[in-house]
Amino acid sequence: MKQVTVGFIPLTDAAPLIAAHECGFAAEAGLRLDLVREVSWANIRDKLSVGLFDAAHMLAPMALASALGIGHVRVPLTAPLALGLNGAAITVSRGFAQEMGSAMGSAMGHEMGGDAGHAAADPMAALGPIAAALKRRASAGLAPPAFGVVFPFSTHNYLLRAFLAAGGIDPDRDVRLVVIPPSLMVGSLEKGLIDGFCVSSPWNSVAVEATVGRIVAAGASLFSSLPDKVLAIGDAFSTHHAAAARALVAATIRGAAWCADPANTTALARMLSAPAYLDIPADLVRRSFDGGLVFAPGGKPIPIADYLRFDAPQAVRPSVGRFTWLYAQMVRWGQTGFDRETLARIGAFANARAYDAAGAPQGAEPAGDPVGSRIETAFDPAAIEAYLRRFERRGQAHPAT
Repeated sequence: MKQVTVGFIPLTDAAPLIAAHECGFAAEAGLRLDLVREVSWANIRDKLSVGLFDAAHMLAPMALASALGIGHVRVPLTAPLALGLNGAAITVSRGFAQEMGSAMGSAMGHEMGGDAGHAAADPMAALGPIAAALKRRASAGLAPPAFGVVFPFSTHNYLLRAFLAAGGIDPDRDVRLVVIPPSLMVGSLEKGLIDGFCVSSPWNSVAVEATVGRIVAAGASLFSSLPDKVLAIGDAFSTHHAAAARALVAATIRGAAWCADPANTTALARMLSAPAYLDIPADLVRRSFDGGLVFAPGGKPIPIADYLRFDAPQAVRPSVGRFTWLYAQMVRWGQTGFDRETLARIGAFANARAYDAAGAPQGAEPAGDPVGSRIETAFDPAAIEAYLRRFERRGQAHPAT
């Protein structure tokens, strides 16, 4: 048995790794997984970079930026599979929901079930009330609200920014974005340190259940097929323990397939709720897999299409187009300049050969738009420069000079 140390953050999209361990898929592949729970994404990246972790549950944009050397020293790693698609939501505090006014409900009580249904059907409906609340704050000379994101290089940062920008709100001027680890989001909201956040499940549901927040938009209702997390493997481990790396990929893909099977939902929720993993009630975990979110305290679950996906190959096989979209967001929001040579490096990073070598279900690149959107124009990986020029005209892109 080869021991493999893998870092993870307590989120439901760590499920394929946890299932690989708990269901015995890793053991059958000759691996003894040591799953190490971490608090912050920076810890995950740094421990992988110095070899304390052989592999890790990692933010997809963080893995890409680390491999490209954007925003940090280059970290030699590969991402042979995604750990799922989507899974995030945007939540605001009770107080900020009240500031948003009657359009979204003036209180956070049981009477908001119908209003929550409207927000689920049309997530863009929250933007007008948010803009009105910001205007009232500015008129009163008050500081702009603070919204938490889990890391600068995260789909949560890009999703929240694009959502606000679609409503004419400048995320760099009209609000204050702060970085907070996922498991600390709800406590920060309850203490009034932030007015809202964008984070992956289960923490949006935890905030609603604790009656300290309400969900205003599900990420899957704004963008489809977002590659939120990946399995990142350090190059040293891949090089010196190639067979173990292939076995880890194969076991994790089996874990993802097991998670995607509706027959396993109850067992999966119970598995993740354990103290060693998410340490929250199983019924809250289950909401992510049932695809039904409770948007406000006392409300009923509302189905969200494709809220969190683990299906193979479409959700887990590496997609150059999806990673190209992530790179486009880095350029759009000024984290790096555009460089055509980087596009070739993205292709190498998202190479699916390691996935295919594991004997996993195979499939072609997603047809058409790899990341669909209802809040902005379609993204074509082959026309990335044209895509970025649209935002440059609006003052939202910062191409290289």
